[in-house]
Amino acid sequence: MGNGLKIGLALGSGGARGLAHAGVLEALEDAGIRGHMVAGTSMGAIIGGLYAHNPDPTQLWARLGGYVGNEEFASYWAPFLPKDENGSRDPQQRLTDIFDFMQRKLIAVKTVTRPYMQSEDKLRGPLAKLFGPISFSDLQIPLATVALDLISGESVVYTEGALVDGIYASSAIPSVFPPLEDDGRLIVDGGGPFRVPIEACQEMGADFIIAVDIPAFEETSFSTGLDMILRSNTIARQRLNRMICAQADFVIRPNVTEFHWADFGAAEACRARGYKAAMDAMPELKKQLRWRKSLPYKAKVVASKLLRMG
Repeated sequence: MGNGLKIGLALGSGGARGLAHAGVLEALEDAGIRGHMVAGTSMGAIIGGLYAHNPDPTQLWARLGGYVGNEEFASYWAPFLPKDENGSRDPQQRLTDIFDFMQRKLIAVKTVTRPYMQSEDKLRGPLAKLFGPISFSDLQIPLATVALDLISGESVVYTEGALVDGIYASSAIPSVFPPLEDDGRLIVDGGGPFRVPIEACQEMGADFIIAVDIPAFEETSFSTGLDMILRSNTIARQRLNRMICAQADFVIRPNVTEFHWADFGAAEACRARGYKAAMDAMPELKKQLRWRKSLPYKAKVVASKLLRMG
């Protein structure tokens, strides 16, 4: 569907919550709506890369499941997860709680005493297994991955070269993984200022942009001043993101706020939420696509151009 419209898909960041992208893409495929180009940030870049390589939802989820379901991969993120304070109070559980507490304290210390916590291979290795030695030019659908240059504050958009390089750069969470150093730039995950890469879709020539905006995890308790600072920063980024998403032609927001960004155990639930959000939005999306290909709309565009020229 689209009849001449170049549909761009802008897949936002969101960590584990971003697995909802897989459900959204499945719903779009079921409805006969396929992107002509894809832009992704962070998890959106990973899933966008899989989709651009082979836009088959079943194959995409099989590959993605193997990636996030790996025990070693899951172990990287487990210490970031908040623990249930109302859990079991038996002695064994108390020992586990103490261990978890020490892990979180160690994370806090590492964050302020070293530039990153994990080696580059901890992220690049699994990505290389997931994608192999392919380049952007090998993809079925044009792809852009969006990252951030910490020096200039500008976006860095990858559309050529080794695919793993572009996806690593877009997914290298600051303080967790080393930045990609390139020509004096320090390139990291673009999920702060470029959470949903709508501008990249525009630059690729999209006529109609479907943005998938992954809502933030809603913190409700703040035990430290750092928690409050982080929450304040999240709110600021959310306000910026709403302004950016206003530039899209259509926005899908899966209801995944209850899931933590590091909770990859919620993969299937996030996927299901993404599918539901897209299917619920499908009638309006199809209506908007019909309008954009209609003669009245085209006449309106021509009239607007003439008025500007006059």
